Amino acid sequence: MTDAEGAEGLEAYAAARGLTMEDGARLPRTTPLLAEGEVHSVDALAGGWFSKYVEAKIAVISRGDAQFTVAVTHVPKAKRFVPWMLCHRAEDEHLLGGAFAAQVRGGGRVDLGSSELDAHYRVYAASQRDDIWFHELFSPAFIVWLVEMAPQGFAFEYVEGTLCVSVLGRATLTEDLDRLRDATVELVRRIRAEIAERLGHADAARSAPGATGFEPDTPAA
Repeated sequence: MTDAEGAEGLEAYAAARGLTMEDGARLPRTTPLLAEGEVHSVDALAGGWFSKYVEAKIAVISRGDAQFTVAVTHVPKAKRFVPWMLCHRAEDEHLLGGAFAAQVRGGGRVDLGSSELDAHYRVYAASQRDDIWFHELFSPAFIVWLVEMAPQGFAFEYVEGTLCVSVLGRATLTEDLDRLRDATVELVRRIRAEIAERLGHADAARSAPGATGFEPDTPAA
């Protein structure tokens, strides 16, 4: 698939889902996948509301010979419990580059006691995390979701408030982009639920009118 075809696919999706194409916009360089020097090109980018309480950008990016489709949003309150965490597919670690290696020097791989998770993913997190909160996030139910229900090629990175959800390859079909959108909303919901469990339900963040096909979800945390 050419860059132009990828852009056209995302543009058609944006029009159908109430998103806006953002020419010249930049993605935050916070996470290893998006780090300065790692992303060679942003082939197409759109932004808007994935759900009533989740605003995000979705983009097709190139990193060397690999392509990814990413959804990027912000969950700032989670950094109280884990400054950064990475959840990558085991078979994709060779694609992660120098920014990933630099990030994990400050904290190692986390053993979550699940051989099923270990067969599919590698999880890393800051050593100064709240370990109880972190293990509650990676509950047995969440592990089942990651292994059995997340989109093919799914991974995510969280660094200092920025959440980058990705799938390997150029996802330009409506159903594939819907899966990425829905997985992003679900991941944000789970993170916010654990924040609310610890902090109590704080004031709801700004919301927007529900876009076509979106169902209301948990208010932002």
